Amino acid sequence: MKKFALLLFVIIVSTSNAFAQEQETPKDSTAVLAIAEEERLAVIAKVEDAEKQAKKEKKQVQKDKKAEKKKAAEEKLKKSIASKRKDIAKDTKQIAKLKTKLDKGSAQGKLSPVDMEKLKEKIHKLNIKTAKNKDKLTKLLKK
Repeated sequence: MKKFALLLFVIIVSTSNAFAQEQETPKDSTAVLAIAEEERLAVIAKVEDAEKQAKKEKKQVQKDKKAEKKKAAEEKLKKSIASKRKDIAKDTKQIAKLKTKLDKGSAQGKLSPVDMEKLKEKIHKLNIKTAKNKDKLTKLLKK
């Protein structure tokens, strides 16, 4: 639609210029045909230049979009890496806390065997969770 409007505008401008030039030039048929041909070629050249410029602008917009997507993906990756590191640190602190609780309780004899098993099970689950998070972190770091 834009191209059509641009072409229509260029044709109108060129025909108005043609009428202005016709009044100044003699009415020789070969001269009129030559002038009309020159004007036609000029209009075609202008339209082609406008199309080329539109293509360049479209390519630039696509490049900008692609760069924006890449930047967003990098930011998302950084956030994921930070989140995994935070989870790993949190889990290791929790493991240390549970181990000290288990050691103190078993040393003082305050923990029942059932409570000791529960704590050991929690520690085991957290160790597994930490190992999985470390694997995910190494995969994220490879990206």
